[in-house]
Amino acid sequence: MLVVGDLSRLNAVRYPEKTALIMSGVELTYAELNRRANQLAHALLAQGVAAGDRVALLAFNRLDYAVVTQAVAKCGALLVPMNFRFGPEEIRHVLTDAEPKVMFLELGFERATLEAIAKGAPAPRLITLTDATGAPAGTGWIDRPAATTSRGVSPSVATELPSADDLARACPSTDPPVTVDPQSPCVVMYTSGTTGFPKGVLVSHATYFKMYLATAIETRMRHDDVYLMAVPMFHAAGLNMALHQSLFMGSTGIIHRGSFEPEAIFPLIERYRITLAILVPTTLAMLAFHPRVGEFDLSSLDKIFYGSMPITPPILAKAREIFPRANFNQLYGSTEAGMVSALRSEDHERWSQTTGRQTLLTESRIVDGEGKPVPVGGVGEIIVNQRTMGMIGYWRNPEATRETIRDGWIYTGDLARVEPEGFFTLVDRRKDVVISGGENIYPKEVENVLATHPAVREVSVFGLPDPLYGESVCAAVVLWPGKHATAEELEAHCRAHLASYKRPRRVEFLDALPRNASDKVQKRVLRDMFR
Repeated sequence: MLVVGDLSRLNAVRYPEKTALIMSGVELTYAELNRRANQLAHALLAQGVAAGDRVALLAFNRLDYAVVTQAVAKCGALLVPMNFRFGPEEIRHVLTDAEPKVMFLELGFERATLEAIAKGAPAPRLITLTDATGAPAGTGWIDRPAATTSRGVSPSVATELPSADDLARACPSTDPPVTVDPQSPCVVMYTSGTTGFPKGVLVSHATYFKMYLATAIETRMRHDDVYLMAVPMFHAAGLNMALHQSLFMGSTGIIHRGSFEPEAIFPLIERYRITLAILVPTTLAMLAFHPRVGEFDLSSLDKIFYGSMPITPPILAKAREIFPRANFNQLYGSTEAGMVSALRSEDHERWSQTTGRQTLLTESRIVDGEGKPVPVGGVGEIIVNQRTMGMIGYWRNPEATRETIRDGWIYTGDLARVEPEGFFTLVDRRKDVVISGGENIYPKEVENVLATHPAVREVSVFGLPDPLYGESVCAAVVLWPGKHATAEELEAHCRAHLASYKRPRRVEFLDALPRNASDKVQKRVLRDMFR
C-alpha cells in the first residue's frame, strides 16, 4: 500500500518533466519536486527527526509547500500544518499540544512564533522558508543558486535562523532509507476550534489514499486536469483535496497566494486554461456575481467542486448560469470523518437541493439519539464507519476521542434529512439547532430562505434565550453593497416561505459576519453580541 511520500516519488517516474506546480510564473516539475523533497527529508533526518515525530509548518500558500509535505511524509513524521491566521496564543497552544521537533515557517511569522515560545510553548528547531532575492513572494528556493537566496532572517529577529535551502542543498537526492507504515498517522490536522482551542486530528496515510481514489472516481478527474489551488494549504481541503489530490492524479496545480480576489483568479483561469477549481460557496459567489466575469475566457473550466458549507440556491443557480460548461460536484466531509458524500454533476438535475450520497469506499448512516437508522423524511446525525474512512482519533485527547468515536463509528455532529434513493440533505450542526416552544428549528433552513432575498449577501441564523419559548430565532444579515432591506421586509419574506414558528423574531444588520481563523462563521460570538 502506498504512503503520502510516494506521491512525488512515483510521478517522478511516470511524468518526470511534467509540470507539477506553478506559482507566479515559476514552475516545478515532478522530477524536481521529488529531488527537493528527498534532499529536505535527508536534512530532517540529520536534524534528528524520526518516524512518529511531529514537524510543524506555518506559511502562506507557497511553491515549496509541497516539498515540505512530501519530505515530512518520506521521514515517517507527522505534518502539523498551522493556520497562517493564528496569533501567538493559538501558536502556543499547537506547539504545546503537538510538541513538534522541527517547525518550518515563512519569513514574517517569526515574531508571533517567538512570542508563543516566550509564553511557555516548547521550542522546536525553527527553519525558515525563503525566497530568492527579487523573486515573486512564495516561489521559494526552487532552482535558485545559493548566492541569490535570501537568508532566513527578518529585522524582527536578532539571531539568524537556518533556511530549508541551506540545510537541504548539500544532502543527497536519493530516497531516504525509511520504511513508512501506511496505517500510521501522517498528519495532526487541527480543527477550526469554533468552541474553543482546536483539537488535533490524527489521520493515516491509508485513509488519505482511499479519499484520493474515491474523489477521483466520483468526480472523473484526469491526469491532464489543471487545478486552481486557491484554498489555504493548511486547511484539510487545501492540503488534501487540492495539493495532494493533484499530485495523486499527476496533474498540474496553479497556486494562488494571498486572499481570494476574483480579479486575480480570472486571469489565472484564462492564462493557464484551468480545468478544475475547488471553491466554497462564498468564493464561488464572488466569482459568479463579479461585474467583470464576462471579460475573461473561462471556458476551460469544466469541473467545479464546492463544499465546506451548504450552498444557497441563488448562488448555485447563478454559478451554473455563468459557467454553463462546468460540471458541478458538491463534496461533503470533515477533518474527523474524511470524505463522506458527493453530489455528482449528473445528480444536480434531480437532487441539486440535497447534499449527495455516500462516496465510494465510505460507509455512513443517519441515526437517531439511540443510534437507530432514521427513515426517509426523518432527521438524524451522520455517523461514519471508522474502518472505511476517517480519523484514528484526537491527538493526546482520549476523552474527546471516546466522545466522538463510539462502537467504531465517528459521530460527526452534523444533522441530515434522509432523502429517497440514498441521498441526504444537511440541515445543520446538532449544537446549532434552535428549540423554540418544543419545536426543532434548523437555522440552515431559515438561512436558505433569507438568502433568496435579492438584498441579502450573507446571513447567519441562531438562537437566543427567550423567557417564554426557551429560545427564539435571530438572524444576523449582511446586505449587498447598494442594496437595502428592513427587518420587517425580511421577516415578511420568511413568513411567505416558512411556518410561523420558524421565522426570525429579531433581525440584526452587520457589515460582516464574525469568522474564526478558518473563515467559519462564529455563531457563539453572534449569540454573545445580541444576548
